[in-house]
Amino acid sequence: MNQRYAGEIRLDFTERNGRTVASTTYRRGNSRISANIAEAGEIPYYFLISTGGGFTEGEHYLQEISLGDRTHAILTTQTPNYIYKCEGGRLTVQDHLVTIGENCALEYYIDETIPYAQARFRQNTEIRMEKGSRLILTDGITSGWSPDGESFQYRDVGLKTRIYMEGELLFNDFLLVNPEEEEMRTIGCFEEASCYRSAVIIDEAAGADMLEKLRSCLQTCPENTDSVRFGMSLLEHGGVVLRVLGKDPEGSYDLVQTWIRYYREQIMKWKHFELRKNR
Repeated sequence: MNQRYAGEIRLDFTERNGRTVASTTYRRGNSRISANIAEAGEIPYYFLISTGGGFTEGEHYLQEISLGDRTHAILTTQTPNYIYKCEGGRLTVQDHLVTIGENCALEYYIDETIPYAQARFRQNTEIRMEKGSRLILTDGITSGWSPDGESFQYRDVGLKTRIYMEGELLFNDFLLVNPEEEEMRTIGCFEEASCYRSAVIIDEAAGADMLEKLRSCLQTCPENTDSVRFGMSLLEHGGVVLRVLGKDPEGSYDLVQTWIRYYREQIMKWKHFELRKNR
């Protein structure tokens, strides 16, 4: 591990006697790992924690996650990622580096980024998967926080995600939000929304039939209201992407959770569990 990071996490999972166990739980600096949470039964389930309550200007954080063959783990950040003001103009950075072996499942629920006025932030997520593995990944960004209550007062935020399957690039996404140069309330940006969320499912079985089932579950759910708008698309090979814009952060969060629950419980037949967080 490198001393230049303000906080580091390393989690390795292996298969042992038919069960997944955490073989490495390393943390340093301003990063912590919760105890294993029993909510998900035999599946290891951990919160990834920032002890400072948020990231300050110029800090660099690293999370390295590795799943050995035939393992299943659930990870989530404990709270939204608060990015404090960057008066000196220096970037704050969070890197996620993930490797997933064959016939694995990783559920990686990254909460939304909430940038304070003048904040600058980059989140870099790189995930390398092997055949037969599945992934659920979430992230997002809100309109931010400022002392006067006005929205979009941060400088710029970039969320970059790359997912590889057997060495080939499967998903390449870079959301760059720059309120200093763009009018965020216009068409093509946030319009009237205050919160953007993204969810990605990587599954070799994903196709038109799965897409239609996931779309149908949202069209009839209570969270699908005038305050939330969503779109869904298939990747070229083995994946489905959900994008949500919401006027109400809670409503958009609940919509994404409905989508994920349907995939987990109705398609994969995995055990139900609730993320134990106060929203």
